Parts: sequence; structure tokens; C-alpha cells
Amino acid sequence: MDPGNLETAAELAAALDRLVRGRGLSLRDLAREARGRQAALPPSTVSDVLRGRSIPAPQTLATLLAVCGVTAAELPLWLAARERAAGPGSARAPGAVRVHTTRGRLLGVHASIQGESAVGELPAYVSRDLDERLRAALAAPGLVVLVGASSVGKTRSAFEAVRAVLPQWWLLHPADARAVHALAESPPPRTVIWLDELQRYLDDLRAGSVNALISAGTVLIGTLWPDEYAIRTTPRTPGVPDPHAESRRLLDLAHVVDVPDTFSPAELGRAEALAADQRIRIALETPDAGFTQVLAAGPELVRRWEQARPYGRAVLTAAIDARRVGCHTPLTRELLEATAPGYLRGPDQAAAPPDWLDQALGYATAPLHGATSALVPVPAGMGRTAGWTVADYLYQHARRVRRTTPLPDPVWQALVEQHHPADTARLADNAVRRGRWAEAAALGSPAAATPAAQRLAILTGGHICAEEMRERAAIDDAAYLRAARLANFADVGELRRLAEAGDQAAANWLVRVLVRENRTDEAMELLRRAADAGSAPAARRLAEMLAANGQITEAAAVLRERADAGSVGAAHQLVGLLRRCGLIADLAAEMAAGTAGAAVAYVQAQREACGPVESTAAVAYVQAQREACGPAESTVTVPPPAGGGVPAGPAGSVSPRPR
Repeated sequence: MDPGNLETAAELAAALDRLVRGRGLSLRDLAREARGRQAALPPSTVSDVLRGRSIPAPQTLATLLAVCGVTAAELPLWLAARERAAGPGSARAPGAVRVHTTRGRLLGVHASIQGESAVGELPAYVSRDLDERLRAALAAPGLVVLVGASSVGKTRSAFEAVRAVLPQWWLLHPADARAVHALAESPPPRTVIWLDELQRYLDDLRAGSVNALISAGTVLIGTLWPDEYAIRTTPRTPGVPDPHAESRRLLDLAHVVDVPDTFSPAELGRAEALAADQRIRIALETPDAGFTQVLAAGPELVRRWEQARPYGRAVLTAAIDARRVGCHTPLTRELLEATAPGYLRGPDQAAAPPDWLDQALGYATAPLHGATSALVPVPAGMGRTAGWTVADYLYQHARRVRRTTPLPDPVWQALVEQHHPADTARLADNAVRRGRWAEAAALGSPAAATPAAQRLAILTGGHICAEEMRERAAIDDAAYLRAARLANFADVGELRRLAEAGDQAAANWLVRVLVRENRTDEAMELLRRAADAGSAPAARRLAEMLAANGQITEAAAVLRERADAGSVGAAHQLVGLLRRCGLIADLAAEMAAGTAGAAVAYVQAQREACGPVESTAAVAYVQAQREACGPAESTVTVPPPAGGGVPAGPAGSVSPRPR
């Protein structure tokens, strides 16, 4: 064993214990052999040392080593190990591992294609031209950032560099920016902080925390895509909000190493020397696709998406578009199930087998050539999946291809309803930039609360969201962002405290968190109180939850009350609910009462249930409405009436409208 690799008290104790056991000596044997030497070896003292309960004094360690046959030439190495174990630098932060024991795959190195003669989970490392500069940057405390496109070898180069320069240091891979801030409060010594995919941290990471870590001797290393780096380092425009000011300050601290998309002739020459590895030979024989990209199965990922059957392609496209508009947290099964149908033609939807989603997910998550998959599972602990994310190479390609392709309306609606709170601000920003004012308002964007945005939302069909805009306009940005962050960490107690103090943003987010945690009764009670206080959005959300729970009568009553109070959004939602449930008699009652949208919905429901002949009375009613009130109430082209009156229709009623 090499005592030069020992750093902590636990490692020293384990090494000494192996040494004693290897010599076959008992505690009594050690005490006997130590008689007449510089230090005695009482069994109790040695027992504490071997179990890591105490660090031996230098004389005790020297005697113990001599009894075990360690030569005088090796003694200085053991004494140096003892000093390291006893010093403040031996402390290890929770979760830290030795750099030299880490596995590249666990740190984000892309899985490689596999060949018949492949040995090991990663191919041999082909030295890059940038290695010397990178390793020199790691020789001192600081922040090092490798900037390059997906699958160009950023993470592998970083992994090999820290193993070469700092093999005996500790390595920590923090889950998020909050974990980095916690480390900055008490910086661990001799530690590398691994920040692969740095963009996941930058929105919440503070330059002050990074400065504190660097000042304490820490090395931070991260990877970043070129477009992310450009966005966050572009100088601000005077008079324009600067959302990336903190990221720019942080990246100003970094030693940036650019990673090219392609191998240089010298790098290809070094790869040729390693071509006995079939994986490297395959990459060399496919020059047009890029050496590192082939190793990571990049071109195959693109083909996997472009040549997929309808359901697999729909799920992959839904995942790509969700990430494109701001969903950076793992994509859940529920979200993909809600968004994928938006990418399917009507016949494909109608012909979908019961297990269409399972088949599509199986296709999307199948490893390609033993490497990565198009959808990559994100773990939530042993044997559990939090969701999926799109493979980086596929995402970068698809983002270019679909840059100007709008998301279908049902997909936007599903994203608004199903997204994770941590993605809300990004989704809202993307909705504003794409002119999706109704969705932006539903997501709480301040930009969507302006009168112009409200009018545009109404003109484009956002009746419901226009009311939400008016309510959200009273919520300032700081309150909204504070509540969103609390929701991200599921801090129900603090959200409840703020909501009870009158914080509307906290109340809205509290409901979302409770629903996410399946505490629907509590969420509905909060919504009832808000609806009773006059909140139209709360009433509509309550109605949605009641309807989803099968309480159609209660849902209709809630919406009817708000519709009678003048809420156009509630009226449209009520009509939609009645039509979906086939409650034609109730639609007839709403039509007679003049509820917005009821006449058109009634005609459509009659036609779906009975065919055009039996719905002529309803058509006549709509025609009469047009003659009396103009065409605003109906936008449907109808044939000449063949009858009169307003039939009740074949379906029953949940609750008759008061006359």
C-alpha cells in the first residue's frame, strides 16, 4: 500500500489495520513485540488507533510500523500521512469522494458506442491539444469553464484533467446552486467542485459564493454550451433589464477553455495510435460526423428521432419542444402523456393502442450502440426515475431544425398545467417572446398583465386568461419570484404563512404545491376560500379539480355562480364542461339564459349526439339569435332551419339552472 495516498484519519486507520492483519499479529502480539522499544503498544491504545477512534502519536506510530516490518526508509511517508490525517485539511464534506476513485459516467461523461473488443465503459482517452492549458489552469484555486457544443469532449477532458492534476483531492458534485452556496459558508479543504452543465446552476449561483470558495483554495470546474456562454456574457444594453448581470460577474472570474467541434490533425494522429480499441476505430472511419460525436452516438440519435414511427416521434418532439421553451427539470410521464398527442394526426390518435405511451417511451429510451438514448432517464434514487431529459446532441440538432416551428396550442396548454414550478419563469418568458399572451398570463408573466396584452389575449381567444391578467397585475415581481422559489423547494409552511398574510402569489403557488403532493383536499379548501372572496381564477381552478374528481354538479355550480357574476372565462369553461360531459339539457338551459358560447356548443353537441337532422331546432334558435343580436354569439355556419323551439336533448342534467 502507498501511504502517500492517505489523507484522512479513517484512511490511515484502515491502512494500519490492513497492515497488522497482513502480518497476522494480535493486539497481545503487538504489545509483546514492542517491549524495550521507544513507545509501548498497550492493546487499548492500538485498538483505538486501528478503529479510527484516535490518531497515534508519532512515536507510537513508529513503533507500530517497526513491529509490522516497515523499513526505516518508508517511515517518513507514514509520518507525513499521519500529519495530513491530523491536520485541518483531512476534513471531508458529506458526499465527497476521492478524485482518483471517481467514474466518468457518474460525472456526466457521455456513454460511448460499444464494439466487440471494447474494454471498460469508456474508450481510451485521446489527448487533446487543449489539455496542457486546462491542466495548468487547475494547478491553482479558481473557476475553470470548458466551452463547447454537445458531444465535443468537454466533460471527458475535464474528468481526465482533474484526475491527472488533483488525484488525491476530494470531489463534490452539488445538486444545485443552493448546495454551492452552502459549501461557500464553510469551504471544505482540498476539494474540486464539479459543475458539469453549468447552465443548470447559473440562474441562482452568486459570484460572491464562488469568490469565497476560490479564496479558500477550492477548484471549481464546469462545462457550458457556446450559446449559453454568449447569452450570459453579452454586455448589457443601456435602459434594458439585465437578467444575466450576476452570471456575467461570475463568468468574469472564470478561466475559459474553448473546446473545438472537430479534432485537429495532431489529435487524429494520437487517435490512430489507439485504434486497437474498436470504438476509436469506428469513430476514425466516420470522419464526416465528427470523432467525439460518433463516440457518443450523436448521428444515431438524430436518425432515431427523424425516422421514428408516429408515437415515438411525437414523444421525442414533445420532449424537445418542452425543453426548447424552458422546461429544464426532468420531463415527467404525465407531462409527456399530455403533450405528445399535440404532435399526432387525428387518425393516429384514434388508432393509438392502450400502451402507446409505454411503447413510445421504450423506443425513446433504448440505448443506441450501447451508448446514450434519445431520452435519458433522470434518477430519483435507487430504482426510481424522476423523469427524462433529451440527449444533448439531439437537442442541439433539433433546436436548430425547429427554431421557427411553433408549438401546437394543446401543447402550450398542457405545459401551463403540468410544468414544474422551477420552470415557470422560463416558460413565461418564452411565452411572451412567442406572443403567447394567454399562456404568459397563466404563468404569471408581468409583461402579460398590461392592458394591450389583455386585449390581445381576448382577441386571440384567451378569455379566461384575460381575467387572470387583471388579478396577477396586482402581484409584484419580487413577491411572485419569492413564492416560485419557495414552491420549487416545496416549502409549504412558509407559503402558507405568506398566503395567510395576504400574499396572493404565495396563495397561488401553495395550491400548486399541494396538488403536486396529492393533498387535493387542502388545495380545494384554499381555492374555495379564494373563490368566495371573489377570485375568478380560483373559482375556475376549483371547478377543474372538482370535475377531475368526478364532482360535475359541484363544478358546474361554481362556474355558474361566477358566470352569472359576469365572468366570461367562467362562462366559456362552464359551457365546455357541459359539452364534454354530454349534458345537452344543461347546455339548452344555459343557451336560454344567454350564457356566452352556449348556443354554439349546444348545436355542436346535438350534432355529435343525434346528427344534423335532429339538431335543426337548435340551429333555428341560433339563427334567431343572430337576427336579434348579430353574429357575435355564433361563429358556426348553419343550414336553414327546419324546425322551431329549443329541444332539451337526450342527455340528463346535473343541476337545473335557476329560472
